[in-house]
Amino acid sequence: MPFAPTLKLRSTGSRLSARGRNGSTPGTGHQQISPSGARRSSDTGLFYSGEETSMTMGSKKKQTSRSNGTVSQNGTKMSNGMTSERKRRKNEDSTMVTKTVQMSAFIVIIIAFVIMYRTDFSSVSSSGQNSSPSLDSSQDSKASQNSIQTDSTNWRPASKEAWKLYGSTKCTVDRREASDLTVKEFEKEYRFKKPVIVRFPNGAKDWTNPRKWSLSSLKQEYGQWYVLSGNSLEIVRKGGNGDVQSSFTEFVDSLMQDKDEIGEPFYIFDRMFYNDSSLPRTLKPPKYFEIKDGIDDSIFFLGASSSGVSFHKHADAWNGVIYGQKRWFLYPTTHTPPGGVYPGFTQMEWYSKVYPSLTEDHAPMECVQEAGEILYLPEGTYHGTINLGDTVAIGIQKKLAATETEKLFYKELNLERAASGANRDKLLQERIKIFKKLHKLLPDNTEVMMKLGQALADSGQIQDGMKFTQLAIDKDPHFLIAHLNKAKMHIQINEKQKAEEILKFTLKMNPKLWDIHATYGDFLMNNQRFKEAVQMYKKGTEVKPDLLPFWANLRNAQQQSGDIQGARETNLVIERLHKKQQSRQ
Repeated sequence: MPFAPTLKLRSTGSRLSARGRNGSTPGTGHQQISPSGARRSSDTGLFYSGEETSMTMGSKKKQTSRSNGTVSQNGTKMSNGMTSERKRRKNEDSTMVTKTVQMSAFIVIIIAFVIMYRTDFSSVSSSGQNSSPSLDSSQDSKASQNSIQTDSTNWRPASKEAWKLYGSTKCTVDRREASDLTVKEFEKEYRFKKPVIVRFPNGAKDWTNPRKWSLSSLKQEYGQWYVLSGNSLEIVRKGGNGDVQSSFTEFVDSLMQDKDEIGEPFYIFDRMFYNDSSLPRTLKPPKYFEIKDGIDDSIFFLGASSSGVSFHKHADAWNGVIYGQKRWFLYPTTHTPPGGVYPGFTQMEWYSKVYPSLTEDHAPMECVQEAGEILYLPEGTYHGTINLGDTVAIGIQKKLAATETEKLFYKELNLERAASGANRDKLLQERIKIFKKLHKLLPDNTEVMMKLGQALADSGQIQDGMKFTQLAIDKDPHFLIAHLNKAKMHIQINEKQKAEEILKFTLKMNPKLWDIHATYGDFLMNNQRFKEAVQMYKKGTEVKPDLLPFWANLRNAQQQSGDIQGARETNLVIERLHKKQQSRQ
């Protein structure tokens, strides 16, 4: 059973907080840790808009007040029988105080005027105008490390270092001026066919009010609201939701500059924030990007340089950048991104390990989207992103698929989510039929090959499952999850040596992927290699320290290996994690 349910969020009209995800209660026995290779709704490259929700009321901003009172001179009332001298001196003092107050008021007015002028000027100068990816317009790397609080009105642009590492002037995506692109031409040339970036003469000001999306405005309006963030890989695995909860202010003041246990930055990927805010009233996109209630879903994005999201796909969508820059990597439905979906790498890992080795025929379409531009993503287009500078964006996505292939992907996902108990075998056979149909429609799609192989293996057809899994690996040697699935199939037919060879190979491919430590640890436990299992589970807790089943299995391995003291210490960690999870409810 999966222990990390998908967070399926729904707008409720008032800001709610996502309930902390609870793992299964660890017992004394061994627990199966479900890695991404095991088919589950929480691990999917398809972003699906669900209607179920599990939430608690968010905390409200505390109100502070000041008591009003009058301070008398020296703490006593003054006598009414003043001498004329005292009255004269009092009048002189009053005159001086009046002049001082007037001068102070004049100075305050001047200062306020200067602040208002500078705020207005900076807002206009950075309000989503199209910008050039020139190194001269970037801050140096040292300045980029300073807290966002150093400038309460603006987001930080990409530093020279960030641009050098992640930027590019290459663009293989069509760029069109909004004034020249008609609805008729858009529908004919681009709808469901190919991506396009739409540029506006006045940048984001032509389709929203950028001031409402500025740092100072968002913190003032929504500073105490809860937001959901995560790293690029876990966001995809949770069906397009962040899994780390914080207040908006906490995120921009702390988490946005921080990294998780595997060195990945946090990225707000929140499906509730935008709808619950007043921001929808600011949007006025072109007719071909019209937003319709009940048909379109929304996602609010915010992250610093190097944050982003791993490869996935979904129904028709567009993405508008208000501040910052976003580098896109795109593949059509017919060509699964090298490295696979489900991804076995974060987007930064993919960029450093897979991207440099790609030949021209496997290279993605790519482009850096500038502030003020809108990118159209045809339904089923695989895409991954890396942000450059503090990037604020809004994504609008259709809730339902429209094309034949994507309808099949959505149908299969719904069947998988519904599969339980007595219906499991029947629904599994229906899913196999869908995958076979998809394989005919998309013969080169490795995601389909891998999932078909997995479904066949789950139904007991191990050899057929291994055949399709090997097809995916042959076409994409970087497909880490396909390799991991193949290892598990060898385990099923008791080919232990082959299984362990593959597990060692996947561990070299990506030692930071917790799924490998879970699968390898279970393999070692089942073969009574308890001390080795202890070490494998310990590594798993390092990359996924909040995952209770890792700690429960570590405790079991320690007990089996005779490390009683270690098991007691691990038990204390489990108790702390339980208390932490209970406090979120």
